[in-house]
Amino acid sequence: MRPTALLSRPGPAPAAPPVARRRRRIGRRRGLVAAAVVLNQLAYGSVYSWSILSAGLQAPGSSFALGRDEAGLPFAAAHALVFLGTVLGGLLMSRRPPRGIAVLAGLLYAGGFLIAGCAQGRGDFWLVLLGYGVVSGVGLGLGYIVPTTMLQRWFPGHRALAAGVATGGFGLGSVLSAPLMRLLVAHFAANPARVLLVLGGLFLVTTLTGAAFFRDPPRPVALPTQGAPRGYRPAQALRTRQWYLLTLILFFNTAAGISMLSVVAPAAGSLTGLSPTLAAALTGALGVFNTVGRPLWGWLSGRTGLMNAFVMMLASQGLCLMALSQVTSPALFFPLAALVCLSFGGGFATMPAVASEFFGLAHAGAVYGLMLIGWSLAGIAGPLLVAQLAARASYGTAFLALGAVTVLAATLPRLISAPRAPRTAV
Repeated sequence: MRPTALLSRPGPAPAAPPVARRRRRIGRRRGLVAAAVVLNQLAYGSVYSWSILSAGLQAPGSSFALGRDEAGLPFAAAHALVFLGTVLGGLLMSRRPPRGIAVLAGLLYAGGFLIAGCAQGRGDFWLVLLGYGVVSGVGLGLGYIVPTTMLQRWFPGHRALAAGVATGGFGLGSVLSAPLMRLLVAHFAANPARVLLVLGGLFLVTTLTGAAFFRDPPRPVALPTQGAPRGYRPAQALRTRQWYLLTLILFFNTAAGISMLSVVAPAAGSLTGLSPTLAAALTGALGVFNTVGRPLWGWLSGRTGLMNAFVMMLASQGLCLMALSQVTSPALFFPLAALVCLSFGGGFATMPAVASEFFGLAHAGAVYGLMLIGWSLAGIAGPLLVAQLAARASYGTAFLALGAVTVLAATLPRLISAPRAPRTAV
């Protein structure tokens, strides 16, 4: 009998190298953190749906029956104080893990809604001012800056795209909250403040759930890209001319978009004869373009260069606004307004990447948080100036003036180059 050759049993498959396993693990964490950021940011984007609640507060049948100026005060106060939140968040990001800061932001933002929702009528309007305007305003700034900075640390080679994803969640929140807020305002017509009570409870869940997954990446992932300055502290950044020019660019980019959005419904009706129902639908559709513009320009700026991207964004905003001043057809009004919103959203994706490229990732949150004073000022001054021009002349005149200024601002990115590394790098 011939001996049978014994076949050796195959051994276990060779284990993946430690570096490969670590990369896969980091890749899964990146996806989880990015999803958590989008979920967390949905609540904060609802700030752009304030006009819906404002209309409810102005309705003669409500327990508030506010005037137009009064109804705009909580929104103006929130925008004024958002800067305080971004500065506080940026400073804390340099010292504390992001999860605890994001939890604090969610508690402040949702807590402010809950405070405002306790108002019974006009005599309690101070609760809306305190809750929505002050407490939620600070929470908004704090909640915006943390994920925008953290996600760049996870994607140091794609900073603009990472910021685009984070701010895209913010924009998506404005799109999703608008129809929900319309339903709630119709349901609580007698006391629209109750809308804030419902939203506060919902936002408490979404912000804290997203924040639970926030964490800084392993140190090798968080290192800045080669050649970028590493150590500008906020005080050092404020001594550079680049910081002021970048803040000015952010101001003009924001003013162009938010000023148009603040009057787009009545302007569309005045310039093109669009009905109020279609004008309201147009406003909701433009929120989609504001959202899409954030990851889109985050991706594009990685190919065109960050400063070139801002030239294109400001120039397109300005030219479209000037064209809108002459438009009489709804078919032309919508695409021009959509392009303005694409670039408006894109500025919030691109500027955080510029801040980290110019001043380094170590204190990017604090440096960019200070820059957001441009957002606050634009959110207050831009709509007021456009409304005054429209009242004294026409919406066409207001868009023409705003567009001309924005086109001139497109020259600013050409005046900026990255600063030298600070003498005392950190």
